[in-house]
Amino acid sequence: MPRDYYTKTGDDVATDVKRIFGDEALVELKNTDLLRWTNAAQREISTSHTVLKGKASHNLVAEQTLYTLPLGSPVAQVKGVHVEGKPLKAVAFQEAQEQILRDDPGLKSSGEPRMWYEWDGDLYIYPAPAESKTDGLEIFYLAYPANLAALSETLKVPDRFYNQIVDYVLAQAYRLDENWQATAYQDARFRDSMNRHLAKEDIVDSQFYPTKVVLPEDE
Repeated sequence: MPRDYYTKTGDDVATDVKRIFGDEALVELKNTDLLRWTNAAQREISTSHTVLKGKASHNLVAEQTLYTLPLGSPVAQVKGVHVEGKPLKAVAFQEAQEQILRDDPGLKSSGEPRMWYEWDGDLYIYPAPAESKTDGLEIFYLAYPANLAALSETLKVPDRFYNQIVDYVLAQAYRLDENWQATAYQDARFRDSMNRHLAKEDIVDSQFYPTKVVLPEDE
């Protein structure tokens, strides 16, 4: 999939919605409403699609199993962990606990990490690395979009989802207006379009677009 573009703003959404809704004078629709609905649309899209992809590098520390997840955009889901370019096996938290209690209850093993798991915003690798390595740990993740503070800001989801944001915001505007038929129509447009995007994602190979993230402990 080609790299995404981010050129649309909240003002673009507001302009299109007001024109379609017929309230360019902001008699009924307020900018505060439009901003809130735009942010809600971004969150809705990001929870349904692999939209915001990131990769963070972290220093690998000898004898350390616990690492903080990437900062900046809130992490929605860790998709993969590599140590010195080699992918580790993802293991469920409970399975990891059982395996460690069975094989290494004293957590004395160290060497080449083989698996990773997470809990409450923290990432664990096992066994602990025997040696430190600058940027030896890579974390591939999906992120939640940051909220726009003002409509003038650039949207945090790619341009390819722009029409879906407009559909979502229009549905909320019609709901405020108690126009239930138009609300149902816009809701259906939004859901149908989301389903089409999901179908495309199913047949396109996923790619992570690298974003260098400097964590506090690396400074």
